[in-house]
Amino acid sequence: MPQRTLAVIDGNSLIHRAFHALPPTMTAPDGRPTNAAFGFISMLAKMMADLKPNGVVVAFDLGKPAFRMEALAQYKMQRPPTAQELRDQFPMVKELLNALEIPIVELQGWEGDDILGTLARRGEAAGIRMLLVTGDRDAFQLVTDTVKVVTTKKGITDIVIYGPDEVFERYGVTPSQVPDYLGLKGDTSDNIPGVPGVGEKTATKLLQEYGSLDAVLANADKIPGKLGENLRNNKEAAFSSRIVATIACDVPVDIDLEAVEFGGFEPHRIATAFAELRFTSLLDRVLALRGGASGVGAADASFALRTESAPVPPVPGSSGALKAPTTAAAGAPVESARCIARACVTGSDAAARVAEWVDAGDSWLGIAIDDGAGASLFGDQRDLAVAHGDATAVVDPADADATLALLLGSGRCAAADAKALLQEVCPPDETLACDAVFDDMDPARLFDVAVAAYLLESNRSSYELSALHADYLGEPLPQPQKDQSPLASVLAQAAVDLAVELESRLQADESLSVMRDIEMPLVPVLARMERVGVGLDTRVLAALSADAEGNIDGLRTDIHDLAGCEFLVDSPKQLSEVLFEQLKLPHGKKTKTGYSTDASVLAMLAPIHPIAAKIVEYRELTKLKSTYLDALPRMLGEDHRLHTSFNQTVAAPGRLSSSSPNLQNIPVRTEYGRRIRAAFIPAREGDLMVSADYSQIELRILAHLSGDEGLIEAFTSGMDFHQATAARVFAIDADSVEPGMRARAKAVNFGIVYGQSAHGLANTLKISNGEAQEMIDRYYAAYPRVRAYLDETKTEAYRTGYAVTFYGRKRRIPELASSNFNLRSFGERTAMNHPMQGTAADIIKIAMLEVDRRLRAEALESRMVLQVHDELVFESPATEVERLSAMVVAAMSGVAQLAVPLDVSVATGENWAKAK
Repeated sequence: MPQRTLAVIDGNSLIHRAFHALPPTMTAPDGRPTNAAFGFISMLAKMMADLKPNGVVVAFDLGKPAFRMEALAQYKMQRPPTAQELRDQFPMVKELLNALEIPIVELQGWEGDDILGTLARRGEAAGIRMLLVTGDRDAFQLVTDTVKVVTTKKGITDIVIYGPDEVFERYGVTPSQVPDYLGLKGDTSDNIPGVPGVGEKTATKLLQEYGSLDAVLANADKIPGKLGENLRNNKEAAFSSRIVATIACDVPVDIDLEAVEFGGFEPHRIATAFAELRFTSLLDRVLALRGGASGVGAADASFALRTESAPVPPVPGSSGALKAPTTAAAGAPVESARCIARACVTGSDAAARVAEWVDAGDSWLGIAIDDGAGASLFGDQRDLAVAHGDATAVVDPADADATLALLLGSGRCAAADAKALLQEVCPPDETLACDAVFDDMDPARLFDVAVAAYLLESNRSSYELSALHADYLGEPLPQPQKDQSPLASVLAQAAVDLAVELESRLQADESLSVMRDIEMPLVPVLARMERVGVGLDTRVLAALSADAEGNIDGLRTDIHDLAGCEFLVDSPKQLSEVLFEQLKLPHGKKTKTGYSTDASVLAMLAPIHPIAAKIVEYRELTKLKSTYLDALPRMLGEDHRLHTSFNQTVAAPGRLSSSSPNLQNIPVRTEYGRRIRAAFIPAREGDLMVSADYSQIELRILAHLSGDEGLIEAFTSGMDFHQATAARVFAIDADSVEPGMRARAKAVNFGIVYGQSAHGLANTLKISNGEAQEMIDRYYAAYPRVRAYLDETKTEAYRTGYAVTFYGRKRRIPELASSNFNLRSFGERTAMNHPMQGTAADIIKIAMLEVDRRLRAEALESRMVLQVHDELVFESPATEVERLSAMVVAAMSGVAQLAVPLDVSVATGENWAKAK
């Protein structure tokens, strides 16, 4: 029989390590901080997967042992109070351990180290291999041939195992000498004094020479110099330090190590616990551990969640209990080899059943399509699955096209990605056919589960279907089994289950109107824009690339000349060596490759040495060349147009983002950025590019929301807005405002919108912090309601935990609950600027809806091709430009009734650069 292995975890040690290793912004759906709990479970999963112990126990501190306090009154007294965010997570971790059925051992008046020591010796005596998981080096004294210490090397998952040889290699002492070693060296983290002047090397040398602390102190008279004097004068401190550092191995804990086994936990209970904390990414890893212990694989464990007969408990905060899986009743569709755990129909009957569901029109229909790797769009390998309630239909490939058209034309369609679903019948490429059903799609019959979750939590890290399923439905996404089910059937059922749950939550959150009135109507608009794409003149980019290559070579030569040697400028390690070792420039933070050479460090070095500015310019140009000049021509579609993807679930404030390629981040303030825009052209001969841009929209929103009379007057007076602000701030006539004053006023105007501090404004204007603060104070004196409004907004966000736009779009701000000043300050800035930024995002989206409606209603040939921040870009026949411009101005300026006008500027040109 193989030797059993048990792991004993020092709970306090690992929770502290996790708390400081992971970002404090990790939160549960209810706002509770979760970084320490997440890191703890992540470390536990890593340790169990790598080391595969038969069982695990977790020990926690519960007070300080009396013998340590008697020996050293100041023991651990200097430690700062535990952060509230960390204290709140101890019960959370213990609840998770209970769900995992892992024994917790804690005893009043004893620390976790002492419990580790006691269990180590008990296990060793019983012939059990013991693994002690801790970050405290005191535990190295417990190491023997059968007792090993497991600790993290870096981060939270890179583990190292220490046996006797590893301890000696690391410290130069044996495990039994560790208490003596700490008695000499001390431990500042625990306020153990040791002997002054004795560090790691000296303590090791003394013990290697004399063998023990007692022998070292007995021979202190023979040790010359200051070291001998310190040893002679601090004997009591050394002995007391050793007592405190010695781990007790006789704590009266009551646990039967022979009975400890891991892996018997109940999957439903774990799924519910993890969903409550949004630990989606850990769920499959933990279920796999259960499989390793019991012979049940992770996929089987996930499948079991759908097939076990026990009801699933409700997720806290959900609209009701989760539905237990049902079996087929009399007259219901028969369970098929192409579906799992739901009443299911396949083959020729499937299309008819879907038609019945569409006719009923009483609920959402989950839709998923899986074309397999490399399958054609409408090929025989494509699986179309539709879910209705607890039933699923997998449509025969021959019926897929007609069924999908029926669904989009008349059904209530829920999907993981609604835009991708529409693009099944109208692909983003004009050379491919577009089904007429696309133009008749009613957005009221569309539900995108990712967008719904985004409206509830715009700061989520993932909107993948599997993550949403685990978090909102409390169980992992079932894995399709070989010869049992296509992936599409699983995804369709997940989509409909999530649609029901998320719609209920949106209603309770008062966010359903944003979903129905803005986000879902926008889906077909974005699909139309992606289908059209935008024209690209590759000759312009080729010429720019050649020009940029020459400039890059010149910059590289300049950098080498300034450095006095040749090196790889793109290598952070080599650059760090040149800047900080060779040129001896002041350095900042250190990374694993050396001292940092990021943008903030180079900005600090720019006034000191000219090489810094050259490096910045070199980096900007090489990035521009690789990201746009060389990459864009390779991304053209079959129709020779560029088709970006517009994303609704990326930017937290509510703005759209662009990807593959990202056309929203082309720099506009640099020469190359402007020249890149000249490559964007109409695809049709004789057409022109038309750009319509909101002017100062966020400041106009601020004027409306704050109701400040002076700010409103600045926009309605007809005067240049920044000039009017400068006149008020500097208390002078508008005619007396100088260009420098206007520039400062402009910086303050936009800084206020983004919650900029005096320090940030000082950096922008290159002035002192005092001058910047005076500018801000003058601004608030000129516009007093602005200050009051921002303060009110911040106070309300602290009360509710979120900020909200004029149209009801909420942004959760967990940073407001942090004890970290910098994080809390970030949260306050977010709370103040979200109503402006988010409302601007809502307005541009509503404008897109109105412009798209008018384009189709008036049968214009002009087409909307891009949306970039507050700008809409069109391709238009020259004969339509005047009509289009008038329509766009009217539509964009009329979508919101504010206290100040929404000003829209329109420009036209043969390319995008000239239409600015």
